[in-house]
Amino acid sequence: MAKSPAHRFGQIIGDLLESTLIRYCHAIANEYGMYLDYKHPRPARNNQNEVRWVDINGNTHKLDIVIEHEGSEIKTGTPRAFIEIAWRRYTKHSKNKAQEISAAIKPLVSRYSEYGPFYGAVLAGEFTENSLNQMKSEGFKILYFSIHGIEEAFASQGIDAHWDESTSEEVLQNRVEQLETLTEAQLRCIGDYLIEHNAGQWEIFSLSIRNALERTLESISILSLFGDSKIFYNIQDACAYISKEEKETTFTKDSFCRYEIVVRYSNGDKIDMQFKEQQAAIASLNRLI
Repeated sequence: MAKSPAHRFGQIIGDLLESTLIRYCHAIANEYGMYLDYKHPRPARNNQNEVRWVDINGNTHKLDIVIEHEGSEIKTGTPRAFIEIAWRRYTKHSKNKAQEISAAIKPLVSRYSEYGPFYGAVLAGEFTENSLNQMKSEGFKILYFSIHGIEEAFASQGIDAHWDESTSEEVLQNRVEQLETLTEAQLRCIGDYLIEHNAGQWEIFSLSIRNALERTLESISILSLFGDSKIFYNIQDACAYISKEEKETTFTKDSFCRYEIVVRYSNGDKIDMQFKEQQAAIASLNRLI
């Protein structure tokens, strides 16, 4: 079944956004010696095209861009940035798309929380303020290109990218045919126009990526807890217990309770961990290397 010209038009815009962000994010990944993954055949995933990661619940999600530490074409690294890209022509679809992105990314961020991955969305077209605010409240960094900004970028190469529900199929088809004649150089110019004319947003978005990629270990605080916990049901009894407790107590190995570990990073990230077993604590710390 042939795709409608409106669908094809949107697909071209989406592809342009994706290729532009791949170019710009690739430059950032290279700065830090990291690998940028995107939709392409990759030996590390048996030459499959799609970028897929498994979340904390065992569910698999397709992603647009992932930056990996110690990743390569033949080896999967650890995720340091998850970036999703979405284009919507009408606001009636924007809330569902925002929820879809959140449902895919947040469980991945939870699973790989020890690496403090950046997570962001590049959105273009018609997205409601509520949709954008919802994602920001969940910790997403947002790079947003308005429909007007998209139209201006295509106009820089002589393409009228405006349409609405009253635009005829014939007019849309003619514009699609124009789009399909654009050279790679022209498409790159449109992408560059978008970034350059939204330089403030891009600077904030890219700085957030860099902060996540360059974070360094600042300190590791370890508290070893011994003894049994006491439960009280009023303030007076709790205070009386503290007042009477001996100040110096000799603890045995059998009275060990748990390790409480706090790891702090240069960008303000903090990881709180608790372990009963010594080997579990060591294993988790080693994963942070």
